[in-house]
Amino acid sequence: MKNKFIKIIPILSTIVILLSVIIIGFIHVSTIAPDKIFEQSIQSIVELKAVSESAGESHGTAVCIEENNILVTNAHVVTYSKMGDNLKFDEYYIRLANETEYHQVTLVKYDLETDIAVLKVDDVSVNLEPIKIGDSDKLSFGDEVYAIGNGSNFGLAITHGIISMPKINIEYEETMREVIQSDITIASGNSGGALLDEKGRLVGVTSFRTKDNQGNIVYGLVYSIPVNIILDYVNS
Repeated sequence: MKNKFIKIIPILSTIVILLSVIIIGFIHVSTIAPDKIFEQSIQSIVELKAVSESAGESHGTAVCIEENNILVTNAHVVTYSKMGDNLKFDEYYIRLANETEYHQVTLVKYDLETDIAVLKVDDVSVNLEPIKIGDSDKLSFGDEVYAIGNGSNFGLAITHGIISMPKINIEYEETMREVIQSDITIASGNSGGALLDEKGRLVGVTSFRTKDNQGNIVYGLVYSIPVNIILDYVNS
């Protein structure tokens, strides 16, 4: 009996090793390398420029989420404040990562409380690809995420981090917002950009960073609008 047990041990060890390889392989296949996430997203994420004679230019990012070149971004990217009033820019333009020329787009609607805006491309020759959509309600603490946006108006770039809080209510500019907190690094221009999960699916739109008591930006913490909230607004 003892000899039979000894003979079984190598077989069990082999089975355990094979199962480990299969599990590791499955985990590897279920996630996508950062460079692949970037490559598969750059036909869906664009640089955004807002122009007004009285306010100059503002730069940000927008994400194509539906057929017919429907884009979402932040409301604060497509508006500006003047003498206490919130005003729309006169014109809006988008540009793909591999382009030098801009294409004009139309502002469809926006909501300052949720900080969401919807745009539509006017040029029928522009063919954007709707980004894959995830489920922000399924995010968990520690999930890996990526941000792609037009940081500092230098063009599209990708940064990496984790979800530090999948759902948190933060008061920002006197408005309470339900947002996703992550430790990704972003810069001015990333506003309206994509927050993607480890499979490259859109789970949020990067929106803002908070400030300390002295008015200094708190770096290393970024707040994004959950994609489920965005879809509710787009479809309303």
